Amino acid sequence: MKAIVLEKLDPTATLELTETAIPEIAPDEVLVKTHALAINPVDYKTLEDYTIVRDGERLRASAAPAFDGVSPIILGWDLAGVVTAVGNNVTKFKVGDAVFGMVHFPGHGKAYAEYVAAPAAHLALKPAQVSFEVAAGATLAAVTAWQCLTTHYTVRPGDRILVTAPTGGVGHYAVQMAKHLGAYVIALTNPANAALAKELGADEILEYATFDTDTAAPLQLDLVVDAGGRNPATWFSRHLKPGSPLFYLPSRLTAHQEQLYKEQGLNATFKMVTSTESDIEDIARLLQDGSVTTTIDSIFPFTAMKAAFAEQQKGTTRGKIIISMPV
Repeated sequence: MKAIVLEKLDPTATLELTETAIPEIAPDEVLVKTHALAINPVDYKTLEDYTIVRDGERLRASAAPAFDGVSPIILGWDLAGVVTAVGNNVTKFKVGDAVFGMVHFPGHGKAYAEYVAAPAAHLALKPAQVSFEVAAGATLAAVTAWQCLTTHYTVRPGDRILVTAPTGGVGHYAVQMAKHLGAYVIALTNPANAALAKELGADEILEYATFDTDTAAPLQLDLVVDAGGRNPATWFSRHLKPGSPLFYLPSRLTAHQEQLYKEQGLNATFKMVTSTESDIEDIARLLQDGSVTTTIDSIFPFTAMKAAFAEQQKGTTRGKIIISMPV
């Protein structure tokens, strides 16, 4: 099969296709013939073994430690495709089923390949009316948003929720999901993305350039889903109800930062997504009933992964970048 195989994490990697063996499956796995992939900022950050130094602490991309001492490496976690074989212990799927999911995150998903060995518990049936491209998008980013709204916090009807970067990968799902759960959704964005944020379900639009956090009337927020990572937690402090959480998604906070925010009365934490069966099943239901869909920014062929990475790195993606696979 064709796959993008790396000997090590290397930001100069050409990300070219090579031939490698089709993976064998464990008893609890299925073999998926990949029809579409989705990429995320964590993909290129992991490729770079992404490191930032904050408050004297070295922080790495959330997925990078999974590859310590691993060679060869196949990046990627998000896929949609068709089951071609099932493990002896799998009863959930059969050969020919169309499925999608986020595989082994955080870990070694090996999704940049024509065939992927995936735990059955990390996949769900793709709704028939949903394309492989739309389903592939609704994986890591969608599950991240869903876990923020249902696991790390439980949205109640009428909650006031602010979403930053509301038209990006995670943000555009968070807006739709929060609205589905009955929240009043406030989107913090720029004028170019205001119409899309409104279309996704935002009740109120605030513009980065004109919103003065220090003088504006308090927003009385129950939750902030910060998918943009543009401002420190103190920027939101006047607008959060006492004790209300602020979830940082783009990068980790240091222990020093979390402690400092705690001392300031702020409940600000970094949240990382994990592969769970119940969450991907929930996403399938949301796709099935039309409560959530994927906004597709662009589609690249598997042979143009480097170009797709370059587009993702611009930080201006509206929705998801999808990779189409030869089928």
